[in-house]
Amino acid sequence: MLQRSSLRNSLLSCAALMGFSLGVAQAEPGYLREPSISGQTVLFNAEQSVWSVPLAGGQAQRLTTVPQGANAIDPHPVISPDGTQIAFAANFDGPTEIYVMPRSGGTPHRLTFENVARLKIIGWDAHAGVLYASPAATGPYYTQAVSAIDPKTGATRVFPLSGVNDAALSPDGHWLYAIRFGLATTGDHMRAYRGGALSQLWRFDLQNGKEAERIGTHDANLIRPMPWRDRLIVISDEDGRYNLWSLATDGSDAKQLTHFTDYSVLEASISGDHIVLRKGADLFDFNLASGETTPVKVDLTSDNLPRSPYWLEKPTRFLTSSTISPKGDAAAFTMRGHVVVAGASPRRVVVLATPDNVRLRLAQITSDGKSVIAFSDAGGDSALWRFAADGSGKGEAITQPSSTEPVALSLSPDGKYAAHTDLLGRLWLTDLSTKADKLVDNATLDGTNVFDSVSWSPDGHVLAYVRTRGTNLRRQIALYVPATGQSNWVTDGRYESYTPSFSPDGKWLWFLSDRTFSLANGSPWGDRNIGPAFPKRTGLYALALQSGERFPFQPATELDPTDKKPDADKKDDKKKDGDKKKSLPAIEWAGITTRLYQAPIPAGDYEGLGVSDDYLFTIDNSGSGDGPGDLKSIHIDNNEHKIETYAAKISGFDITPDGKTLLTLSRRGKNAPELLLTPAGEKQPKELAGKKIELDHLRLRIDPGQEWADEFVDAWRLHRDHYYDRDLHGVDWKAVRAHFAPLVDRLGDRADLDDLLGQMVAEIGAMHSQLHAPTTFDQPASSLIAGLGAHLTHEDKGFRIDHIYQGDRDLPDQQSPLAAPGVDARNGDLITAINGQPTAGQPDLGSLLADQAGKQVLLTLARSGKDHKIIVTPVSYMKERDLRARDWEVSRADIVDRASHGRIGYLHLQSMVGDDMEAFAREFYANIDKDGLIVDVRGNTGGNIDSWVLTQLMRRPWMFWGRYGNAPSVDMQQSFQGRLIVLSDEMTYSDGETFSQGIKSLHIAPLLGERTAGAGVWLSDGDRLIDNGNARTAENPYFDLNGQWLVENRGVAPDIEVENMPVATFNGQDQQLDAALTWLGKDMADHPRPALKPAPFPVQQPAAPR
Repeated sequence: MLQRSSLRNSLLSCAALMGFSLGVAQAEPGYLREPSISGQTVLFNAEQSVWSVPLAGGQAQRLTTVPQGANAIDPHPVISPDGTQIAFAANFDGPTEIYVMPRSGGTPHRLTFENVARLKIIGWDAHAGVLYASPAATGPYYTQAVSAIDPKTGATRVFPLSGVNDAALSPDGHWLYAIRFGLATTGDHMRAYRGGALSQLWRFDLQNGKEAERIGTHDANLIRPMPWRDRLIVISDEDGRYNLWSLATDGSDAKQLTHFTDYSVLEASISGDHIVLRKGADLFDFNLASGETTPVKVDLTSDNLPRSPYWLEKPTRFLTSSTISPKGDAAAFTMRGHVVVAGASPRRVVVLATPDNVRLRLAQITSDGKSVIAFSDAGGDSALWRFAADGSGKGEAITQPSSTEPVALSLSPDGKYAAHTDLLGRLWLTDLSTKADKLVDNATLDGTNVFDSVSWSPDGHVLAYVRTRGTNLRRQIALYVPATGQSNWVTDGRYESYTPSFSPDGKWLWFLSDRTFSLANGSPWGDRNIGPAFPKRTGLYALALQSGERFPFQPATELDPTDKKPDADKKDDKKKDGDKKKSLPAIEWAGITTRLYQAPIPAGDYEGLGVSDDYLFTIDNSGSGDGPGDLKSIHIDNNEHKIETYAAKISGFDITPDGKTLLTLSRRGKNAPELLLTPAGEKQPKELAGKKIELDHLRLRIDPGQEWADEFVDAWRLHRDHYYDRDLHGVDWKAVRAHFAPLVDRLGDRADLDDLLGQMVAEIGAMHSQLHAPTTFDQPASSLIAGLGAHLTHEDKGFRIDHIYQGDRDLPDQQSPLAAPGVDARNGDLITAINGQPTAGQPDLGSLLADQAGKQVLLTLARSGKDHKIIVTPVSYMKERDLRARDWEVSRADIVDRASHGRIGYLHLQSMVGDDMEAFAREFYANIDKDGLIVDVRGNTGGNIDSWVLTQLMRRPWMFWGRYGNAPSVDMQQSFQGRLIVLSDEMTYSDGETFSQGIKSLHIAPLLGERTAGAGVWLSDGDRLIDNGNARTAENPYFDLNGQWLVENRGVAPDIEVENMPVATFNGQDQQLDAALTWLGKDMADHPRPALKPAPFPVQQPAAPR
């Protein structure tokens, strides 16, 4: 838990000790967001609290505060039209809900009971009440809807438009102007976005309820509709940057009102002739009558508590690297940008002293134990630095700052060199005494840019490194000798080879390689046999570095020498050799690749490799699932080659160059990992006293303001280094940094930093630009939310079960709590009590179900005038969301089945990850005997399995077996023989789009729906910030075979364009699905599935007489 001082007296005491005075809180400009105006009063969000200030500017007044230790959210404040009340979002009780309070102050009153994790307030209408967007209860599960709630009565009205995330009513209440789609739904930050998820402006007649009409330009984003007189004001990026525009109420006659070029208009609110807008971190008053823009100068007097330094508990949960010292008596750990040097308890724990706005990476201890070498960004870019291992001094730079990100570091055991790789695919060797840098290898010259690992021989004379070569992307091992400057590749590209480790005596190079291909599924036959599977491919191999060496696993023979020494004598020899510290034998390069041996152990799923005199160590992930594997010890012996579990559930390990000591790391959920220094033997000792590195009680002092400053620069660097176009599409990235940098000192909380990063990265113009919050390890407020897996309606006597979410009827464990086996609940039942507490008078079931996910709950149900009781187990918010999604999928499948009389199948893929491949295997093979199949990737959020799915859809039968009237069996086995069509829409994203493009490019089936989002550049998601937040960077573009750039900022256009209209979709229609059924029905009629009937066998003619 993050500990902060909660008492001002404590802060004052600390201030006195530190030699400065807090005094009275000073007025500062602050980082101002989310303005709302009524008359001459403006509300805004700063420090995730609600503030009020006069439109003319001046001293701001704080109206709300964030409770101590709370998982704060942005309040999205709005002020009532009469200026007397405010509404804001908060998660005080777990769900994100709307609270209302007087502007003059008072206790907030909860207004909504949506019981959701995400909700956004968008306005306050004089007649309709507070407007807000939340997950839609009808229509596609991935869409939102806008509702209005009366703050006096609590009566809620849901506007019947699907996919809407912002809206405003005309002053006479006749029209609803609504926004569908846009980057607000994808979470991206991109200027001049023009993909299929473009923000659309719609107009809906509230009086006749007819279908809404899309108005305004179709070639730019339109957001934040604000009716004014007989016009409609919007924010539009038609000129490439968001500005205010004025439209006629039918969307015509567009006129640009502002022409800002420094910052985009991000938010706006209207009252009378005044619009208060936000650009950058400031508020401005735009006068619609005069066309003048005036800054709203705000004096923000605050204690800036979110910026106050605090002590971070259990920082090892942020561990990014750990390495053992060459002597085995300590280890260096990099965590939260700091470096910690520690040995087994009770040794002193050292935290290297570095400025709070500096990030350290990849720390390692030198061979003499006196120094730590690490990368530091103290100079603006990463450079190699040396620090005293005892924590003294400030450190010194070894290399000049690099213009790219470091990836790996390895120090030579003799203390002479540091080998390191960078994101540009270069391997460097730095002489630690002369500080000279030498380029060892440049992977980009060989068609790749990734080095897998670097490691040294025990004497530091040879460097082993691993990278892919050419286009086959298989890892290969090279050995580099600093003395000669020569590299030699010792494995080729036929098989993956990696994790090279030298034996302590310098005679063997051990490594892992994927060379075992043992077929697990035997043949193409069998249900859902997607293809041949070769698990457990990895074996243990060795290269003899000198000729004439006997492989230590080789069994004894009668030809072996008979003068073998007893084990005791061998140990004495090893001790003498250790005392002499003689140099290791030189490598004999001639014929080295022919001196290859394989250890006699079963192939497995191995990871990592360490070598001692008597044992090999590797993590076996076989059977571990998603959890950590077991660290195995393999006895190097020519008789038994015994394999033991050295330690179970190990996340990582390191070994000293002499092979005598192991550092093991065991992660323990949200707790700090267990860290041990133990002898490298057969098994980890049972008695661990004096072997634990006790860091559970370690705390790091974090200065948020300084950390945010470093993260701002780090995010800028990550985009510079990871972005797919080295020229950044001509954007002057240094100028962009300089433009936004002055706002860093104004940040009031971590959410402000994400907002600022969003503004900055938008300038580079790419999708996959979401910002993910930092890791807190605290229970999220949404963890309190529990649900029953049903749509419920509030009535006077309780809550009516309108619809129990339906799952796969053949999978009982995936059913809604109310549909679980043995649970007698039905649609139409009335829930009258929960755990004996009456539901009558309760505004929502959320309070009675709070924190009950996974626990037994007693429900009282009324049916036909009689009560009965049942026990159910509510599910978490995320699980209920999954149930809602599955219910939508089941409803689509039922529609298709009924409409086609069972001739057409249906499957939907929510994303393109492992779970979706499992879903595909269930649903696709359940439908292979159908005449037609609809594959639906609408709302697909992406992943990387498109090629697997495409491969299955491309398989077509070409012959069949038929015998004695049995059902025919085709080759290719279990391939689909019918007609296909694929659905995609505006919310099809990333790999969902790659799949859609593949469907078109490979001519597999027609694509029906709408143009997809346009997120066409893939990424690794490895670019993490110091607090484990993520500023995503688009890294890997893709092209068709003619070299044409695909998808990005455009999307995949359908072959058959069909739009799901907002009102019809809200009311349960699915025009795209209907169109697919119509098209597929005709296509099936035109191309009937051929009957597989064998022709008569030839009749054998009798032999002619002789």
